[in-house]
Amino acid sequence: MKAISGGIRYLNRVVSEAAKVSDYSVLAVGLIGTLGHPVYWFWWTFVDPQPNENALMRVVGTASCALLLLRRFWPAPVARLLPWYYFATVAYTLPFFFTYYLLAGDYSMLWSMAELGMVFFLIAIFPSFVALSLNLALGIGAAVLCARIVIPQAVHVDAHLFLYTYLPVFTFGICAGITFSYSNLKGIVAQARTGALRALAGSIAHEMRNPLSQLKHVLDRVEEVLPAAMDHHASQRRTALLYRHLAHGQLSIERGLRIIAMTLDEVSAKAIRSDQFTYVSAAAATRKALEEYGFGDQNERARVRLAVLEDFTFKVDETVYLFTLFNLIKNALHHIAAHPSATLTLTVDRHTVIVHDTGPGIAPEMLPHLFEPFRTAGNSAGTGLGLAYCQRAMRAFGGSIRCRSEVGQFTQFTLEFPPVSEAEVARHEQEVFEHAAPFLQGKRILVADNDADHRKRVQRALSKAGALPREAADGEAALAALGERQAWDLVLMDINMPGLDGYTATERIRADRRNPNCNVIVVAYTAEPGNVARVLARRAGMDEFVSKSASMVGLIGVLRKLFENGHQHGRSQRFDGFAGKTILLADDDTYSRLVAKGYLERFGATVVETEHGPAVLARLQEGAAIDAIVIDMNMPGMGGVETTSLIRARSDAYASVPIIALTSQTDMEAVERCLAAGMNEVMTKPAQIGALYAALARQFARHRAQHLSADAASSHEGALPAGKSMPLSEGPLLDEKHLQELVALDLLDQTFLNGIEQIRSTVATLATSVAARDLDSTREALHILLGVSGNIGARALHQFLRQIYPRVVEGEWPAEADWLARICSLSDRSAPALQTYFASAKAPEHHRKTTSD
Repeated sequence: MKAISGGIRYLNRVVSEAAKVSDYSVLAVGLIGTLGHPVYWFWWTFVDPQPNENALMRVVGTASCALLLLRRFWPAPVARLLPWYYFATVAYTLPFFFTYYLLAGDYSMLWSMAELGMVFFLIAIFPSFVALSLNLALGIGAAVLCARIVIPQAVHVDAHLFLYTYLPVFTFGICAGITFSYSNLKGIVAQARTGALRALAGSIAHEMRNPLSQLKHVLDRVEEVLPAAMDHHASQRRTALLYRHLAHGQLSIERGLRIIAMTLDEVSAKAIRSDQFTYVSAAAATRKALEEYGFGDQNERARVRLAVLEDFTFKVDETVYLFTLFNLIKNALHHIAAHPSATLTLTVDRHTVIVHDTGPGIAPEMLPHLFEPFRTAGNSAGTGLGLAYCQRAMRAFGGSIRCRSEVGQFTQFTLEFPPVSEAEVARHEQEVFEHAAPFLQGKRILVADNDADHRKRVQRALSKAGALPREAADGEAALAALGERQAWDLVLMDINMPGLDGYTATERIRADRRNPNCNVIVVAYTAEPGNVARVLARRAGMDEFVSKSASMVGLIGVLRKLFENGHQHGRSQRFDGFAGKTILLADDDTYSRLVAKGYLERFGATVVETEHGPAVLARLQEGAAIDAIVIDMNMPGMGGVETTSLIRARSDAYASVPIIALTSQTDMEAVERCLAAGMNEVMTKPAQIGALYAALARQFARHRAQHLSADAASSHEGALPAGKSMPLSEGPLLDEKHLQELVALDLLDQTFLNGIEQIRSTVATLATSVAARDLDSTREALHILLGVSGNIGARALHQFLRQIYPRVVEGEWPAEADWLARICSLSDRSAPALQTYFASAKAPEHHRKTTSD
């Protein structure tokens, strides 16, 4: 009895699973049978009459298949029988029906072919061999029994025909069909599993991203309230320990967010954008990967070494390259953890970076599948996406990655990059210096470093970019230079100097409010590795951190971005003034979007994320409340420029929403395209938190002023089409609300006065360019003037320039004969007015200091 009951349960399971393979198969059988039976009855009764056509059998077949189409309306008790009913309907409609007609037709060629086709059709319905065999046996057995009762003379077997024709053909057909069906089923299952894993990985990454971002925000706030590193009122030892823990936590979260960004990009198969590629030293980038990798402890770090045999330059997205090395380092450290004597070596050689560990190795059968998604080798906790990402990254770089391994000996990954010619590198360096020149021209930069040779190299690079550098051999010399009445634009401060180090020197600069250079931009420039130095530099009051391992080209690029984005140091800056604002953030790069979102949420804003232009337009179409848009210039499909043009062409309130561009392109043409499309400001990636906050604050202030203004025409002057000559209005001379915000942010300092002087000097340069009829230099001068006037609140000048500038970008001289004279007049009126405002704003502060003294 147990065997019988077990067999019944097994048959029930087989039949149930056959019906559950796909609900679409049930639908297909019902539809084909309901339509096919009456059509074939009509054809073989009236068009091509067949002697054995049976109307009753056709009616039964049609009715049984029609009931499958109506299965959704079956009562619940009957619906439980659907698997068996489906199985019986298929058996009747296919093997029973076709076999009966084969017997009734005396094994005719027509029904022999139909019988073979029926078998293939049945194989497609039942991939399971057991279900297929059972259905064939049931249908064919019932057909033979029925034929023996109704037409016994038709049931006979031609032994020769059966053995030499039907048996080989049907056997081959069934075996081949089952084989292909089984392989297709395995592929479908594997694809479904991969899809499920992708969905799961994406879901986990999305769910983990928000708490990690919040935790990072908390750690940033903890950093803000910690005592300064050199605060003698607190225990320096305890403070240093706190900073180490804080830095380790921030680095771990940063690494986690990068891994999440990589996972999201990989599961969505997002293309790696080549427009973000730049020329990087292989040795410097690889060294940076080791500095930023979150090693568990010093013992783990001691097992890893870097060997530079021959440095070379490659063209990559540095962040993607770091992700690639992080994956390889993480995998190697995981596998050598149980082998105390094993080591990991990263070797930089001619056009290759080799990651070699002396761990347990990889089994030969795993090597061909190593770079397949969701494949892991000995790491049950891994997702199997890391090496697939590495391969995709290397292919995007135009290179390759390959692996060699011997079990018990080693594992070696070789990253091979396409060669970059010296001429190409030299051309890139020249372009970097040319693009930086307009922003560094005439900037007074103090280089504080005890290494005389390095000071000379930096000084030569800065001079080449048009800056005016000066040297200081130590911290005391730097303080003395900054104590002079002359204004400085930036300080490159070495952290580790004998006597007065960079941290202490910066703290003294910030603490002396009587010093005219107390808010000068200070950039930490050091060979000291690790995230701790970054944290300490920020707490000391430094604005940026640059490693000495970076090339001079990299240094100039960082300085250019600081000046181009209008970065200013603000004492005790608070970035929480955008509560209640909703900002739409559009960027297809997951990590860049993640960083920008963290900044915006720190400002107190609500962030709505999108990945491309159509998604931005869809959000606006939904009528969502959007106060500003921060958008990447280059996105697949529709980029920021095209999206902005469509927004500005709207007739609703969104047409005037503030739009800030984020772009990795630093050429003047890209900036001009953004402004010509109607973007309010352009910031180069990576955006600095202070600069992004100031840009949004400016735009919110201007947006409020425009809506409060009775003169509606002046609020849209910046959107005039290029090339059209219309009466040019100027509006109020100064932007009072913007100036009040500068006062509130403590940004009305020496840099403000520098901006006034820059307006005067740039107007003089503009006049020279116009006299020489040099359209390119005129465009460049207008671009600088447009940015400076907006930053320091010269409203009338800024609005007038916004009317003139788009025409010059289009390659046309303004049609108004007096446009240059009006710019000179506005400059002459704005500069004294701004200086008067500065003096009046500083007078109460001076009075408070005098009273306090």
